[in-house]
Amino acid sequence: IMSDSRKEKTKRVHIVGFAPSYKETPWDDKEADIWVLNEFYKVVPSIPNFRATRWFEIHDRNSKSKATPEHIDFLQKCPIPVYMWDHYDDIPNSVKFPKNEIIDWLKGKGFLGSGYFTNSISWFIALAMYEGYKEISVWGVDMATSSEYQAQRPSCEYFIGLAEGMGIKVFIPQTSDLLKCTQLYGFESSNKNRTWMKEQIDVLNKRSQQFSQQEQQ
Repeated sequence: IMSDSRKEKTKRVHIVGFAPSYKETPWDDKEADIWVLNEFYKVVPSIPNFRATRWFEIHDRNSKSKATPEHIDFLQKCPIPVYMWDHYDDIPNSVKFPKNEIIDWLKGKGFLGSGYFTNSISWFIALAMYEGYKEISVWGVDMATSSEYQAQRPSCEYFIGLAEGMGIKVFIPQTSDLLKCTQLYGFESSNKNRTWMKEQIDVLNKRSQQFSQQEQQ
């Protein structure tokens, strides 16, 4: 179900997260690299034409959620490069993530956000920029809820803007909340619209809390 046959990187990459728009990923795009992360293998059975060229797990492997037998077993058997904070002998295909090289490269270009990484996706976008990709697509990434993702979202959007500013073609599906706003500031200030949006956010927050409680149970 996975392939990493190409020795050289392609000009475009699809970065895929867990939000619903991951289903729109063009898995059949044979000319592109496809990067997935964490426990994405749990949704792979629902993707008949799944293909990935790199796997990423840049969380602390000793944390409770990442040290489960199922997760470690997958990482050890993963047939494609697994980017982690370091290479681990018990994970044969693990590759040390070039964190310092990326930060130094960004600093060398004078970017003020060279250390502005609050989530995995930001690191992946920066890595794609660092490696010279000309096209970057971000699928399955919303960061829309009022939770940890709300604090993480600005970093992700910063690196998307940075990529575009460097002339890299960036694609985000219409169904993603990234780079979206409910109104144009200074032009659309309907109090009715603000009230409706607040009500919708409150509903989503309550649902998020319920899901989190169910997951913990």
